[in-house]
Amino acid sequence: MRRLTALALCLFWIALLQSAEIRDDALWLEIYLADGAQLNLNAVDTQLPVFTITEQTSPISRQVQGHLKISFMNWDKLPFWGLLNRIEPLTSAMDDGDYAMRQSFVWQDDALVLKREKLVFEPQSFHSQASALDYAQQTGFPAQQVHAIPMLNATVKVVAGDKDYYFETPLHIQSQQEIRIGEQRLSFGGEFIIKAMGEKLLITHLISLEDYIAGVIQNEIGSGAPLEALKAQAVTARTHAVSQLLYNRHRGDGYDLCSGVHCQVYKGRYLSNANIVRAVEETAKEVLITEHRIADATYHSSCGGKTDSSANIWKSTPLEHLMGVTCLDEAEEYDLSTEQGARRWIDVVTNDPLASSWERANLGWKKDVTRSRLAQNLGLKSVSKIEILKRGHSGRIIQMRITGNKTVTLDSEYRIRQAFGGLPSSLFY
Repeated sequence: MRRLTALALCLFWIALLQSAEIRDDALWLEIYLADGAQLNLNAVDTQLPVFTITEQTSPISRQVQGHLKISFMNWDKLPFWGLLNRIEPLTSAMDDGDYAMRQSFVWQDDALVLKREKLVFEPQSFHSQASALDYAQQTGFPAQQVHAIPMLNATVKVVAGDKDYYFETPLHIQSQQEIRIGEQRLSFGGEFIIKAMGEKLLITHLISLEDYIAGVIQNEIGSGAPLEALKAQAVTARTHAVSQLLYNRHRGDGYDLCSGVHCQVYKGRYLSNANIVRAVEETAKEVLITEHRIADATYHSSCGGKTDSSANIWKSTPLEHLMGVTCLDEAEEYDLSTEQGARRWIDVVTNDPLASSWERANLGWKKDVTRSRLAQNLGLKSVSKIEILKRGHSGRIIQMRITGNKTVTLDSEYRIRQAFGGLPSSLFY
């Protein structure tokens, strides 16, 4: 059979997957929504919500009406952190010993499968990450062995009006009404999971992969995009989501995917419309593959003139379909890998009539960052010198040196953006 090097569109049959949860041949995921010492679940309107709360280790459910305030009992005595001794494959024959389970995704036999592992911790446990790190330093344990303990049976107090209830985590919570979490303006409905992670309570949205995509594409391409563009975005977003599951970005965080730009922007039903739903339904279970595996389908809201190779941006293995291209004709005449060329291009005012309003807004931007803020972000006392060491093909800075009371070298586009307070791009001067 002829080997394919180009991307191919195929059907991705979720029924073949061994996932954390399969319902009616659909993969369900946990999407991060919020965390904190206390979680407040509030109604969107004046009608009090009705929640069905179930302990995941118990078949018994309880219906609770009203705004919920959920917090730990005996928070100051809980062992949130530990020292990871070893990781072993988890088999069905194992007993109920003193260990935690971790799940991760792997690509095996042309399918996405779930790998379960046994985490064995040292007998010592700690209330805070700081105390665990102090102990590790004193006893010679590597700092990377300090992990949040996935806690089962941590007791939480749930306050609804003038009534108190007590449950053991993890909790499965269902609400037919849309609810808001804390002060968030976004609302979500359906199923949620609450668990103890680190020193906080974590709430995730438990939804199918297809419903997740229906809450992503309008926030990445715009709800008013043409139907065929929405369908293309749905395939891309679905491919990107499955690819991220394989990277296991949030394996140790207690959820599958986050809801921000680190993964993809997920806002539930916000800005949803009939075309969004249709685009997802008409491309259901379709993803891009290359070389017999899920493609890395990263994308952007604005290309900046030229894109760069994935190897430059993420210091990873070069991928044939992510080598960087020119996407604005005006950028072709500039060598953006040079400081002079990059600065000249940044100063050019482009006016692409086909660009969306947010593409135009993101193509040119300005942000002020004080030296003291930069120093704080990098753990420095002061900043005296900033040097751009290397730009990629697209003009994005991929290596930078910052000197203060000590010298810090940033060698990835993402680290550079974060150091300056979360910039939209490292294409700046």
